[in-house]
Parts: sequence; structure tokens; C-alpha cells
Amino acid sequence: MKDDDEVLDLLERWDRQQEGYIEQREERFEVMFQLLASVLGDSFTAIDAACGPGSLSRRLLDRFPSAHVVAVDADVMLLEMARVSLKPYGNRVQVVEADLSDPSWVPAVMEAVQSMGADRPAALLSTTALHWLSPGSLAEFYGAAGEMLKPGGIVMNGDHMRFDARWPTLAKVAKVVRQEVERRAVAEGEDDWAAWWERAASSPRLGALKQRRDAFYAARTPKRATSAEDCSVDFHIAAMRHAGFAEASTVWQHFDNYVVFGRRPE
Repeated sequence: MKDDDEVLDLLERWDRQQEGYIEQREERFEVMFQLLASVLGDSFTAIDAACGPGSLSRRLLDRFPSAHVVAVDADVMLLEMARVSLKPYGNRVQVVEADLSDPSWVPAVMEAVQSMGADRPAALLSTTALHWLSPGSLAEFYGAAGEMLKPGGIVMNGDHMRFDARWPTLAKVAKVVRQEVERRAVAEGEDDWAAWWERAASSPRLGALKQRRDAFYAARTPKRATSAEDCSVDFHIAAMRHAGFAEASTVWQHFDNYVVFGRRPE
């Protein structure tokens, strides 16, 4: 379908735009998949939390042909893209609209798992997304994730986790490096964040959802004096441990770009 082709073109642009902010994006995915393979094997159910247009889910489903995924997000424009991009995987994937700052996301995801006839989730992954939550909501999210995963299940979150006032030199260097990567990508003709969203809004299929998306974020923004983007990696590790994860650590880092890992007790 022509509409599907337009969405898939936007997805390719999304991936290139994201690589303009995260130069090591594919390396970060690979680290997560290596851990999944080593800990869980080839067959498991995973949750892609704040999945966006499905970039992580597509890669995971390709890498693990026996895996199932529930892709969940509150952004209706990106979710429409996820539905198109994940359509080829059939009943191995379910796309769920839910707000991760609202506890109702947990039963919505579990219902989707049951509808696939899949096992209880053994993994929850997220990339470049959970920084939209408030620090309190992030801590509650880790707690909910720990409760819904099977024993021995794992959580991995890849995101920017800023250096705070304890590390002024590292904070400055990380910012300069990030800005240089962004500048180079735009100079080479890739969309920046604002340009990509302007392009998406011009799509008849996605633009029709823009009013709903804008209303959701307009209602949410005043409640966020700070976001999890302001949290250092220490906060993430402490929140995981408080949530009952037996193991909690970083498994990959490039300046303030991390993958943090937690595992439930067996």
C-alpha cells in the first residue's frame, strides 16, 4: 500500500535521525541482544517499553525468530508507524497504546501477552525513551517491571543519563560530543528532531493523529518539573535495587549514553 510505503520511508528517516543523536545506536542494540541470547536463549517474551515506531522490536524479532514482543507506547503517531513496520511479524507481536506513567499499562501489556498465547515476559527493554518520565514515575516503572517479569527476568534500559554537578568536566565534554554528532548529521542532510516531526505531521496518515498526540503531551508537560533525563546513572541503579532486582549494573557506556541492566532473583 502507498500509505504503508510512506510510513516505512519515515521510519528509515527516523532511524537515521536517531543515529544523528546516538552515533553508537546499533552497538547499543547489539549489547542488549548479546545479553538476551546469553541469559534467555532464543525463545522468550519481551516488552519493548516506549517502543516508538518499533525500531528495537523489529531488530529483536529478526534476531530471535522464536521470540514474542509486546510493543507499548503512548504516542499515537509513533504507534501507527510501529503497527505498519511490525505487520510482517504477524502474531509474534502485539502493539499496545498505554502510558508508562499510569499503572494501567501493566494489565494492558499482560492482556496482550495472553492474547498471543506467549509465555510470561522474561525481558523488558527500552531505548532512548524513559527519560520522558519523571524521576518518581521512573522508579515506579522499574518496580512494576520487576513484578511482572518471571523469576530470573531482566530489564535493560539504554538512554542518556546525564552527568550531574559532581562531574562538571564529563558533563561538558559529553554535551560537546553530542552536539558535534548532531551537527555533522544535519550537515550531511539528515533530519534533526524538529524537521522529522514536521515531515511526519505532513503525512495524511500520521498527521491525522497529531491532535491526539499534542493533547496528550500538553496535558502531561506541566506535571514534569524535572524528567528522568536529569537523573544520573546512579539513580537508575538505585531504583532497580530498590525495586528488588538481585543484580543491577551498567553493561555499556559511551560518555553519558548507557545501558543499565537489572535481573530478578531466580
